[in-house]
Amino acid sequence: MSRTVITGLLLTAALQIAIGCAHSRVGAVQSPRPAGHPMAASPSGRAPTSSPTARPGEVTLPMRVVRGNGGTLVYVPMKVNGHGPYEFVLDTGSSNSSVDRSLVRRLGLPRTGQQHPVQGVTGSGMVPVVRVHRWTLGGLPMHGRSLSVVDLGIGVAGLLGSDELCRFGNVILDFRHNKLVIQRR
Repeated sequence: MSRTVITGLLLTAALQIAIGCAHSRVGAVQSPRPAGHPMAASPSGRAPTSSPTARPGEVTLPMRVVRGNGGTLVYVPMKVNGHGPYEFVLDTGSSNSSVDRSLVRRLGLPRTGQQHPVQGVTGSGMVPVVRVHRWTLGGLPMHGRSLSVVDLGIGVAGLLGSDELCRFGNVILDFRHNKLVIQRR
């Protein structure tokens, strides 16, 4: 299946799921953030923050919300093998986290030789898989080490899907304050 079709499948699925939310999604690209930017604190690699009123095991991370073209995307800071931060789209509708082909090339991530199935509303296909040594969400380590490789084509470094989000107790998207709150089990 061609990259264009797979990209279309992934984007269509993500947008279809997003339409059901109060906000849906549309994109931007990872770039350095100035000191006052909402995502400047955590992407530096420091541990996520806990507010004085946070429950034990609760962490708060910045998220960047971009609205446009009738939709909204939520970006979160991710490091891959100690590099970054890179902006990944937080996509609760994606059952598999993935990394954009351009980031795979830039970081020289090794392919596993395996293929992973992807599915969207217009069809399905197989994509290559790469292995990462470590990847983190604002300092929180992620569990999975194998990521699907896709051509997102919208300047996004990757997708953080429900395969990783489900490992936490609760994940709260606070759109009013541009914060992602994770309540670990």
